Amino acid sequence: MTMLLTIGALPASHAQPAAEPRAIPAHNSPSLRTAPPMPSFAEADLERARTLLRGIVAGDPELASQAYLPRAAFALIKGVANPDTIYDRLMREFRADVLALHADIPVDARFERLAFSRRRSWVVVREEANRLPYWSARRNQLIYSTEVNGARVERSLEVRTLITWEDAWYVTHLREFQ
Repeated sequence: MTMLLTIGALPASHAQPAAEPRAIPAHNSPSLRTAPPMPSFAEADLERARTLLRGIVAGDPELASQAYLPRAAFALIKGVANPDTIYDRLMREFRADVLALHADIPVDARFERLAFSRRRSWVVVREEANRLPYWSARRNQLIYSTEVNGARVERSLEVRTLITWEDAWYVTHLREFQ
């Protein structure tokens, strides 16, 4: 059951300080002793992936950031004194990655699908400095098509890390993080 209805509906800009604390969804409850079922990609997740690709193609990190874990959720997940500092660093890396990928992805790239890798795990409380658990999927593939010699062919780009907030998937690292 969904306990949180609006966290995924934050504005496109993630530059504001963490919003007032929101309810913690059941999927991310610190009292969980076993992992809930790993959610598959829902249409909203695929729409975020489409928006991510559009942002990369356009060289628009702000558009692409709509696929990124919202600041308010990040602040609740992280068990550190100042999560905004970490979030700001990760967003700078994400924006730089979007611009770097922009040079490599053709302008006619069309989203085809988002595919999980086999590297999926339940991240428990206190792992990775977190105070809330979540599902993590690493080295996923965003598959797009492009025209090559008059025919559409599929290509892919790696989405380094996706994590769940509630039962939705969000990017936290687009490429290898430093």
